[in-house]
Order: sequence, then C-alpha cells, then structure tokens
Amino acid sequence: MKFDLKNLKLFPSVKQLISLVENHIGSNEKEAHKAASEFTHGFATPEVFKGAWNIRLRGALKQYKSVFDIPAGLYETYADFGDLPDELSNSSNIIQLRIERGLGDRKQIWLTEGYNGTLWYYTMHTTAASYNPEGWTRIPRIEVVWTGTAKDAGNIITFNQQMTHFKTIRVWVELDDGVSWICQEFESNKSFNVRYFDIFNGTSIGGNFFEIGVTRNSASQMTIARNRGLGIDGKDTASNMRIRKIEGVA
Repeated sequence: MKFDLKNLKLFPSVKQLISLVENHIGSNEKEAHKAASEFTHGFATPEVFKGAWNIRLRGALKQYKSVFDIPAGLYETYADFGDLPDELSNSSNIIQLRIERGLGDRKQIWLTEGYNGTLWYYTMHTTAASYNPEGWTRIPRIEVVWTGTAKDAGNIITFNQQMTHFKTIRVWVELDDGVSWICQEFESNKSFNVRYFDIFNGTSIGGNFFEIGVTRNSASQMTIARNRGLGIDGKDTASNMRIRKIEGVA
C-alpha cells in the first residue's frame, strides 16, 4: 500500500513534529526551550514550565487575528490582535495572557494589562457566538493610596504612588453626624468635585448641601481648593464634610 502524504494532508502535522524535535534534540532540561517569536508560541518541557524558567513565552503572536485563536499557554505579548477588551486591540500595550483549554472549544482566558495591572476574564464555551458572553469581565485591582483627614482649602493630598497606574479613584468622605463613610468615584487623571447633602445637620431640621473641590496638581498629588456649605435657605453655612480615604481602581 502506498501512502501519499499530500493526499493524507499530513504535512502540517509532520512539520510541527520536526520543529519540536529540532528544538529538543541535543539540549538538557534548562536549555530545552525555544523562545516564542511573532510566528510561534515556543516550546518548553514540563520541567522548564514547572520550574518557572521563562514561564511567560514572549512574542507578538501576529499570526493570530483573534485572542480566542491562541493555543493554551502563558504569554507576554503585544496587544496586536482583535477581540481584546477596553480598546486594547491592535495597540502597542504589553499584556500577559493565561489561556486554559478544556474539552472541545471551551477556554478560560485571563488577561492582565502590563502597565496598570488591570485583570480581565473571559469564558469561551464553543465557537457558536450564542453560547459565549458578549464581553470581558473586568476584575478591578483596588489599592488604598491615601488615608487621613482633608477638609480645609489648601490641604494637600499626596498619594503613595503615581495615579497613572489607575483608571479611577474612589473618594471616601465623612459627615459629622454620619454613622458611615460615603464613597464617590472619579477619573484618576482629572480634578473633581465631591457633592453631598445633610438633611438634619445635627439637631436642626433642614437641609444643607456641601461641596469639596479638589484640584489635581500632578500624578501623585491633589489639593483641596474649597469646602463650602449651602443651606436650604440659600445662605452659606459651614461644611462638615471631609475626605478620609482615597483608593485607586485599576
């Protein structure tokens, strides 16, 4: 019986086997690794993988049009393919990917943005779009970047790190007669105004409205520009609102 490799369509499989053998022959466990390139996801023995030697395989992965086509593995690459979240697709951002594959086309994908550490998650059930979620799930990374009391004009808030690492900030404020803190969220790279109201204001019945204006000085510092109160009668009143904690959200 004569075998015709062309008719059997075995060339792709044979070519891949030859590539794997070439990577492995003549090397020891530490050397049995071919770095990933823009056209291959590389090769590593289980010993290399478990030992965390170059555990993320670098490469641009340009041969894949979609992140959902990438084989299972750990990667550090540029975001130069489609279907990524939050306008990452075809950008110059460095991302880390962890892709696990189950039976059929089921995949779980974890994506980390290299600069700010934002984590995204996607579950792929089949190739049929009707069985897959419409988008990625963002898993926020939240860090406390400042604690204290800031309420007077001129008070300076200095963060413990650059706020360019975060998408938004959560500002926690406190009122004199409040039993819990109040949280509002703002863009991390802009000045903002915190506004709230106090219905009873201690023993007096009425309504007071408060506003703290905060000016962004730099990526690591903000200043209280004003802290004003306005009574329900339209007259100025003392503000009892103050900022107690700020969190960065990536």
